[in-house]
Amino acid sequence: DPDEYVLLLADRKLLELPLESLSFLQGLGSVSRDFSLQLFHSRLRREEPQKVERDNKKKSKGVEGTKEKGDQSQTIKQVSAKHLGPSYTFAFDAQNFKYVVDPLDEKYFGEKTLSMEVKEVMKTHNHHWTHLWERLLGSKDRPSLFQKEQVLCRCSGFVYLGMDPLLANFPPARLAAFNLPECHVVLLFDRVLNKTNVLHETNLERKKSAGQLSLEKPLETALLLSLSGVGCIVLNQWHSSLLQNTQDAAAVLDNTLRLRLTCGQTIQALRRRDDRNTPHHNYKGPTEKAPYEPALPSSAFNCVLYGLPQLTAS
Repeated sequence: DPDEYVLLLADRKLLELPLESLSFLQGLGSVSRDFSLQLFHSRLRREEPQKVERDNKKKSKGVEGTKEKGDQSQTIKQVSAKHLGPSYTFAFDAQNFKYVVDPLDEKYFGEKTLSMEVKEVMKTHNHHWTHLWERLLGSKDRPSLFQKEQVLCRCSGFVYLGMDPLLANFPPARLAAFNLPECHVVLLFDRVLNKTNVLHETNLERKKSAGQLSLEKPLETALLLSLSGVGCIVLNQWHSSLLQNTQDAAAVLDNTLRLRLTCGQTIQALRRRDDRNTPHHNYKGPTEKAPYEPALPSSAFNCVLYGLPQLTAS
């Protein structure tokens, strides 16, 4: 059912596998993960009071609009422009969606850096979310730890694109101490793999303990963000290419901020995009053998969602 949402609750070893690739999970509206039913329930409880408060404000605006006939049409326009979603969704403020690009100066891909690649993506879609530009930080002004903390603590949605994992240059102990109830969505497009980055990561790893390195893994990163109060986390399960990350980031932002899909629908749309790009065998008739449907590439299941899939931008 394309409208069906499925939540996967699994142990640590299973969560490290691409569970979304299971055949019976294909064609659903959303497939999300979480660490326990209790944690998922706590995410819902954090969102429900805010949803009730927003609904009450909308009702009060509607009542005020009926008092003056001259303002009635204006009130209707304001309400219709809010991109109201279905009753089962939870909205977050798209105007407070912030963006950080964190490359290293020496990391070039041909003649382009990560910042240059991201700026090209944003120029293509900037008429949909021009407000994101105010937080765009490039290689000439690499964001400090303090800047990252300020952006993360003051936004409703946080997007991070970097060569290294977010926690490679962000102490896990600092993140664990944060209280981020206002940060509903975190989108991480990192773990870029190339020869230069492998050498850089090796040098960083030599300076860290085994415990520190383990906290930089995707599963641990999602858990730390969840414990800090983030409702939905989207990240890569394994390393990806620069091209794949920029394409995924552009698709996710477009689906979330322009088309107003829920976070769960957005990640499913990534897989359908890869499915459309996969060549399929044409079945000509009963005399021919049953067609072989090629499997989706591994990149289609790299991006996964932890937490609430029904969050939507407003």
